[in-house]
Amino acid sequence: MSDTQRTAPRAFIFDCDGTLIDSMGMWLTIYPELVARYGISMTPEDFAATESLALPDEIAYYHEKLGIGESAEALIAELRGMLTDRYAHTIPLREGVAGFLEQARAAGIPMAIATSTDEDLVRSALVRLGIDGFFPVLVTTAEAGASKEHPDVYDLALERLCAATGSEVPAHRDVWVFEDAMFGLASSGSAGYRRVGVYDPHGRADREVVRSRCEIFVDEFSELPLERILSFTEGE
Repeated sequence: MSDTQRTAPRAFIFDCDGTLIDSMGMWLTIYPELVARYGISMTPEDFAATESLALPDEIAYYHEKLGIGESAEALIAELRGMLTDRYAHTIPLREGVAGFLEQARAAGIPMAIATSTDEDLVRSALVRLGIDGFFPVLVTTAEAGASKEHPDVYDLALERLCAATGSEVPAHRDVWVFEDAMFGLASSGSAGYRRVGVYDPHGRADREVVRSRCEIFVDEFSELPLERILSFTEGE
């Protein structure tokens, strides 16, 4: 191995929405759909300021800002009913995801999910799509106590994954985070993780900005052979 080549990955940590599953288009329309029930018209761009927040914090913000719903709790319940239906029945897998996960499992790389979305919603989609078995660990930002503007959720996912596999927690440079969101790419990078930036055409991030904030960039997993990560060298 050359001096510039990295150690083989010790773990993979995946974002879910917009990275593994093609859900961001739904997220960009479901809030306008929710507030439209109360006679308020808003665009997807109006919700950009709260994108990094966990769902309860987002809804509490809009309950207070717009005065909709009997309470934040009632509004959350209404939104969750809408989300439960979509995660359980309609959100598709992104192109090439299943094949890439099979490659990683065959190579013995443990995998976890770090998400801002509620665990029950994510798991319902993973089970329906047949990829839940790849992930012994799923951690939410609510559990970590911080949004993805901070690396806490990735750190917690790594700690739990190592505990589940009976291994020592590795250096962050030997762990890869897969993300589509700019704030997730920024915070994981600041903590020393290697990053695969996955461009989501339904998301808000500019394609070239995503490319600039990761070690490896892809539009789809179908263009990412595992060997590209295994043989990664600095300055690729």
